[in-house]
Amino acid sequence: MNLWPRSLVSLRGAPLAGGLLALVVSWHARAQESQPTPVARGLYNWVHTTADAERAFAFYRDVLGLELARSPFVGAAAPDASPERIRPAAEAGSDPLVWDLTNTHGSRFRTVFMRAANTPFGLELAEFFDIPRETRAANPWDPGASRLRFAVRDLESTVAKLHGLASPVVTLGARALGTAAGLAILVRDPDGYLVEIRQASAAELARATVDADVIDTSIGITVAELGSALEFYRGLLGMAVGETRLADAAELRLNGLAGGELRQTPVSIAGVAVTVVISEFELPAEVPPAVPFRWRIQDVGAPQFQLEVAGLEALLRRTTKSGYSILSRRGRPIERPFGRFVFAIDADGVLVEFVEPAAAR
Repeated sequence: MNLWPRSLVSLRGAPLAGGLLALVVSWHARAQESQPTPVARGLYNWVHTTADAERAFAFYRDVLGLELARSPFVGAAAPDASPERIRPAAEAGSDPLVWDLTNTHGSRFRTVFMRAANTPFGLELAEFFDIPRETRAANPWDPGASRLRFAVRDLESTVAKLHGLASPVVTLGARALGTAAGLAILVRDPDGYLVEIRQASAAELARATVDADVIDTSIGITVAELGSALEFYRGLLGMAVGETRLADAAELRLNGLAGGELRQTPVSIAGVAVTVVISEFELPAEVPPAVPFRWRIQDVGAPQFQLEVAGLEALLRRTTKSGYSILSRRGRPIERPFGRFVFAIDADGVLVEFVEPAAAR
């Protein structure tokens, strides 16, 4: 089989050797240029905003066994260092640098750092006070909606805990359905935030390094148009993109729909074993139109990536040149001893924090 482009093949052989080499180098260079450089190098935390930090943490602890953790930005800690406690609401702090970072001037805030077993990134809850905020529970198909996706050791046991808490169920029939990825159910946490829980596969159970309820954690976001979303995550941030697939009827019912279409594309972040599933819905006629989100970070349910990036200044120039907005005031990063932080906004309103560690500069 001839694996070379036709223009590179010559029956005359040697006389074209120099030109052939030049053409090969040029062809290889163009192929390399078509692959985006992975600017996103890792994921520190996936964050969403809550209306009540204690109540939200209790849900994830009691249903999925999540534990309190330490911030990834407090420096190296002793192996036996205690996790950070949940600061009482009365002790919620304020910080002009955080105001600039999050465009929340005058607010008070607190954060809860959580750890899920067999998960290579952190989970975080944020809560803001003394600032207007919106509370609107997302439909799975609303652009800008997000979810946490947990694979668990024993789905039946987890569902029993959800029933005990009377957690709202989005899935039609209010029971777990057999999907391409296994039995799964979509529910809401106490804030109305979407949480998808499925039975881990035998292969996932075999790979688990910790004997715990959670076997794997991934992230889902809903977009208005897949192509536009991939321009941000692949074109700007260099994430690897998998094959787009059309969901079946069971997966639509999982998401509360009896019809329509659902296209899903997985993307992955260099340096961390996590999948982000990007979903685009086409709703059946009987369902009211999707309502896009335009998130502010203080809004309950606001989704936030906390990405480690390389080349922050160049990334910011490309971000603004590509037409994306910067949430942070004056469009500039804040500086901490650990590094530099700035928030951008993707095409569907999802908040994406670029973090450039001091060691990378």
